[in-house]
Amino acid sequence: MKKLFRFAFGLFVGATLTASAIYGYHFVYDYEPSIVVHGDLTDDEKIAVVESVSSVVAQSGRWVSSLGIAETLLELPWVRDASITRSLDNRINVNVEVKNIMARVDSETALTDHGEVIQTMREPPSYLPTVHGYPRQQSSTDVATLKKVRAKFALAGEKVSLFDLTDDGWHVTLDTGHMVLLGDSDLVARAGRFLRVYRELDTSQPNTVVDADARYNHGVAIRTIPRDKDSPVDSDVAVETVQRE
Repeated sequence: MKKLFRFAFGLFVGATLTASAIYGYHFVYDYEPSIVVHGDLTDDEKIAVVESVSSVVAQSGRWVSSLGIAETLLELPWVRDASITRSLDNRINVNVEVKNIMARVDSETALTDHGEVIQTMREPPSYLPTVHGYPRQQSSTDVATLKKVRAKFALAGEKVSLFDLTDDGWHVTLDTGHMVLLGDSDLVARAGRFLRVYRELDTSQPNTVVDADARYNHGVAIRTIPRDKDSPVDSDVAVETVQRE
């Protein structure tokens, strides 16, 4: 027990002396700390991190705490995690992880993997879909389900370009322009039923696109419409059929 106490006491004294040496060094040599940002960040994100850290340092002076810096960085909407280390040469090392983006909302807003709609400082990758309606409506559909739907289409060689939450439910648009209404439940199963029918369709016509409704327990309602929305729709082009699995 005495050995354990001596060890704990020695550890405490050592940590205290180290901290005293660091802050004493900073007190004697009073100069602005250098800020080094680590992490896979864009230039704009690095600038935002440096400005946030500099603001905290300006308010707290040489006694600024690492915890205070980290808490300030976590207030940035796109920061997922932040850790701070200090060195004797008065350098503040900032390690930042950004939140994963699942889809774009607009040029400045994105939807994260956890369903947060955040302001972002980076342009989301072009391969990510756009989401409409989700931020403005209360939806029981979580982001994980949308990711599964997107993966379902990807496995079939199709890329989702838009998830649109309408009064009728989720409307999915592919990068080819073809569309399918999945509704508001059983989205993954309905996407699978649509794809089984979609594979059998002739989608090579350049002037028309598929507009499907997969909100059936069995089968999918299919029609073709003009690709150019300004073109008149006639009965020869827009023909609705119901195809069974």
